[in-house]
Amino acid sequence: MNGITLNIVPAYEVEPGYALFPATACQVRFWHEQKASPKASALNSAFRLQLSGPLKAGSIEQVLCELVARHEVLRTGFLMTGAGLRQQVASHVPFQLEVVDLTGLDEKAALAEAERVGRQQARTPFDLSSPSFFRAVWLPRSSTQGELQLTFHSLVIDGWSFAILVGELVEGLAALHAGHDPQFPDVDLHHGDYALWKEEFLASGALDRARAHWRRELQDFSRFDVPGDRPRPQQRRFQGVIRSILLPGAVSDRLTAAAKAQGVTLFSVAAAGLAMALQAATGQTRVAMGTQMSVRDQQELEGVVGPLLNTVILRLDVPPNSTIASVTAQCGAKLSDAIEHLHVSFEEMIEMAGEVSDADRPPLCTVNFALQQSFVGVGDEVRRQDFAATTSPSYNAGALYDLNFFMVRRPEGWRISCEGDTDLYDVETIDGHLAKWREMLETAESAPERPLASAPGRETAKVVGGVGASGFMSQAELEAKARNIVQFNEDAPGTPVIALNNTAVLFGLAQQIGSDRPLIDIPMVPEGPPREFPQRAFEDIAADAVRLIRLARPTGPYILMGLCTLGALSLEAAHQLRREGETVELVILNDSWCPGYRESMPWYDRELRKMRVRADNIPRDFRKAWRGETSMVGFLKQYRIVRRLRIADLALKLGLIKETASDHTVAENRWYIEYLLAQQARYRPAPYDGEVQIFRSEQVLKGRLFAWDLGWQSVLTGKHVVTKVPGMHDQIFRPAGAAVIGKQVRERLAGIAADRVEASPVEQDAPTECLSRAKA
Repeated sequence: MNGITLNIVPAYEVEPGYALFPATACQVRFWHEQKASPKASALNSAFRLQLSGPLKAGSIEQVLCELVARHEVLRTGFLMTGAGLRQQVASHVPFQLEVVDLTGLDEKAALAEAERVGRQQARTPFDLSSPSFFRAVWLPRSSTQGELQLTFHSLVIDGWSFAILVGELVEGLAALHAGHDPQFPDVDLHHGDYALWKEEFLASGALDRARAHWRRELQDFSRFDVPGDRPRPQQRRFQGVIRSILLPGAVSDRLTAAAKAQGVTLFSVAAAGLAMALQAATGQTRVAMGTQMSVRDQQELEGVVGPLLNTVILRLDVPPNSTIASVTAQCGAKLSDAIEHLHVSFEEMIEMAGEVSDADRPPLCTVNFALQQSFVGVGDEVRRQDFAATTSPSYNAGALYDLNFFMVRRPEGWRISCEGDTDLYDVETIDGHLAKWREMLETAESAPERPLASAPGRETAKVVGGVGASGFMSQAELEAKARNIVQFNEDAPGTPVIALNNTAVLFGLAQQIGSDRPLIDIPMVPEGPPREFPQRAFEDIAADAVRLIRLARPTGPYILMGLCTLGALSLEAAHQLRREGETVELVILNDSWCPGYRESMPWYDRELRKMRVRADNIPRDFRKAWRGETSMVGFLKQYRIVRRLRIADLALKLGLIKETASDHTVAENRWYIEYLLAQQARYRPAPYDGEVQIFRSEQVLKGRLFAWDLGWQSVLTGKHVVTKVPGMHDQIFRPAGAAVIGKQVRERLAGIAADRVEASPVEQDAPTECLSRAKA
């Protein structure tokens, strides 16, 4: 959260069994909207889960009760006080699972009854005086199949939270059936704790720059409305209908390819197509839509159940004859800005835009767009032992927007939908908007890659040019980086070792690996002075690295390598290349700790580990600077407090220390590596079953808090070898370390080649067998 730490203070005790916390801005808005329309259900979030396994109503109720006990927000009511709206957390609230037995009905009747109950649940509003805003209905069809309908109010839930609850539900059912306690992670932070921090954060000056951005963005704001078939009624009834279209596989693939070609997410392509469809329908060249974004940008917030969402506004210029590629590029830039300035609340944006409160229309945005990759995980399924849960499309709870467009990844493919307010639009009109959106999406094309060019370089190296678009790096940065890709032993026949690196320091390692194998060095630090980048998913940064890798070597097989956090980036790049059908022979992790290893430790172990590292690093680095192995400037500037207070700059000005040419290079590298580490903190690598080589420097401490394999054991399911390398973390590519690394890499690759030959005798014998048959 922009570098601000979570300062949690104890909750104020109101009376025995209750605690009060402030409500967040979105909760205050939802509460007032519900109070203005108490019979409306549009703020309900109704989910449907198809469960399978040895299912019993009592077991499901028991696990749901445990989830209510685990997560405070599920036993939270709301109380308006003189100080404003407060969340009132109860130590206990009664919870009872409603059961509607479908086992005696045929399939058609069972489906009809499940639909009736589901629509009723979705359309039944919560009373604001309720001590809890969660209910559930179990509809068993047999002893092993049934539908669980979970209904929440938007005051207490978001999509991420629902995924947490589904995972814990299935884990709890499996554990209960097996006769042991479920392996739930500790709940270190509740939504009330987050709300306390958020209140303090919003009152600080941390958002001044973000507020300035949104004031500029909302300057001269005017509402974007899509004309209805009827005038807007004087009082909103939230009557809505959802219409959907399943995109053909070819269209879905084309959209994915178009997003990849432009270096943006699928969201940008889909939103661009929607903006063009709305421009065609209205004739307006400025299209505005709202969209929801998660504010879980710190690891501590990943396990919090509650509404950690903010609505932001995308204003897109769509002149006539625009192409989807041009609007996509604009949308990608707008989205990046929105992510960077995410924490300014939607409620503040309403004030900045000069919006007058009007209960008879949606606030600020009458059109909304959302894209949901998956509700609960890959393939929309969560499975534990004999139990599994998959999601089904929800029933309409009511129209919050005039037109709410959304795109959801389902097992059968991408489904585009529109929920329209039927007081304004006929169903045929909603279908028409949906069809126009699909038509625009079908125009998306994947731009061809520019050809790889080359430029002269040193005797042993060749500099590669050519570039493709990128979502993280600007076009100019990617072009500059592509020009600086260096190839050693470029004429060698073997599979090259491709290193994601911060500087080209690999010539000695290239010699040690051998002249029969190229080594390609891809510098990852953007050129130019240090600067701020928006928060980005680590996977997206790796996707940019993959584009650079493919510039240097368009097709596999691949051998990938990285130092420190760039090692983790290499592993994620390997995942992505393999998903694209490429072969990755080996991933080499040079002194790279597994993301999540340190973060998953109990807080006291993390602090103890940090103290041991500092106690070892500070005197060692000082001795290196004192001996002249590194500069005193470099030693001082590795500490944030020194950089923040500009102590090294003052010492330089007073002549107490001297600056060397290498200091500039170190500074240029450090800011970007720190940025990567911050993005890596939220990343958790998927299991990897390929070949991996880990090199561990002598700098790494030993003991319980410093795993020999640098924490990778739970991730690496294939063959992985750990080898100790002489030298400190930043010295392992010097001659002594390069000799060890080179020798081990040669041996690993020779072993991989031998295993491949030994594992494929059929392929070797096949030509002879075919020849014998031909002769016969």
